[in-house]
Amino acid sequence: MKRITFCIGLSVMSLLGYGQIGNQILTSIALGKYSDALEQINELPSSPEIIQFKAIAFEGLNMWDSAVVYYSKLSNIDTQLAKKGLARCYESVGNSSKAIDLYKQILADDSLNANIITRYANLLRSSSLHKKALEQFLKLIELDSTCAKYWEMLGDQYKAMNMTVESTTAYNKAYLLNSNNLFVASKYFAQLIKSNVPLQYVYENILDAYQVDSTYMPILMLKGKVESDMKKYSQAEITFTRIASLGDSSFFTLKNLAIAKHSNGSYLEAENLFKKAYEMDSTDFLLNFVYAKTLQNVGERNLALDIISNTIKFLYPPDELVASFYELAGDIYNSGNKIDLAVENYQMALEKDKNNELKYLNKIIWCKIYDKKFRDAEYLVHKYDSIVLEKYADDSIHLKNEQRKTGFYKDLLKKEFFFMDDLKNGKFLVY
Repeated sequence: MKRITFCIGLSVMSLLGYGQIGNQILTSIALGKYSDALEQINELPSSPEIIQFKAIAFEGLNMWDSAVVYYSKLSNIDTQLAKKGLARCYESVGNSSKAIDLYKQILADDSLNANIITRYANLLRSSSLHKKALEQFLKLIELDSTCAKYWEMLGDQYKAMNMTVESTTAYNKAYLLNSNNLFVASKYFAQLIKSNVPLQYVYENILDAYQVDSTYMPILMLKGKVESDMKKYSQAEITFTRIASLGDSSFFTLKNLAIAKHSNGSYLEAENLFKKAYEMDSTDFLLNFVYAKTLQNVGERNLALDIISNTIKFLYPPDELVASFYELAGDIYNSGNKIDLAVENYQMALEKDKNNELKYLNKIIWCKIYDKKFRDAEYLVHKYDSIVLEKYADDSIHLKNEQRKTGFYKDLLKKEFFFMDDLKNGKFLVY
């Protein structure tokens, strides 16, 4: 049961005047034994002090209606205390508008009360009144700019308003004031990543926090994620294995450990992890993509194709990502010597992602050559060549590299055409 801490000053002194029973009431409330406190309070005659402690006991028992009744009785005795109690009760039952109005009234008479400003600001934020909440959090900073907690709360508010730069700055202030607070550190590092700060810088900061407590899960998870993003898959595998050994079997951990194992070539282990993660959430694009690649590598082509098909049909990825799935399907069909289906999927990829059409054309050309459809390949080489000339007209280095590739195709096709009957009719192309 929660304990409630109040500054009740003279009321405590007055209650002590009741002797042993008064001491028992104070002890029960201090220990959070509110039922005992009520029984003890009921042994005493009514007084302003008894009404106050009865209200506190009812509030501690989450008996909000009764607490409101007794706090209301205090209105003519101690207006501020009554308003504070009523505000907490209304806030607890979700009557935000009444609680907000009461906090405003309290602050009108006590504008520097940091505790009330904090409760008021948090309530405004939870009520999505973000601009008003921000004003209150900034007031807290004005009251004490050395309080790490205030900077953290300000960072939370900026984050809620999608003000990434401001939230990062606020979290940085909180972190600098107390670098041992790893909860704040994890918020700060996450915002650095969101702000596209170079990962190496973020990683170095994470390692500093890791030295404070190498078992703190949010820091461990950030460490593993950044290692994965930096393609340090061997280290990422070690980190996520440690996370799993500490008892975490969340989707996040299963997914990232599986990706690390896949990237390190441990496909069978990765497959098992991907399967568990996929059963938890089959809507994650990255997981589905790498899982399908893993299945391809362990020979489970049909299951891989099912995952790709379901992702495209039911999850509606953005076009560029759809293209990647079609390309992977093409690779899977290609590895199974189903060339027509491979070409069909490469063409679908090309339609979805024109920015990478040369990549897909290259794969289609190879399929046509492998399938001995040399005239189709010849046409595509011409198309490839014309795209290259237009795309890299002002980039001589890329132009030469691509022309070297088309030159290889042309030489290869010359040799193939030489042995075709078309040679007799002079139909093969002379470059």
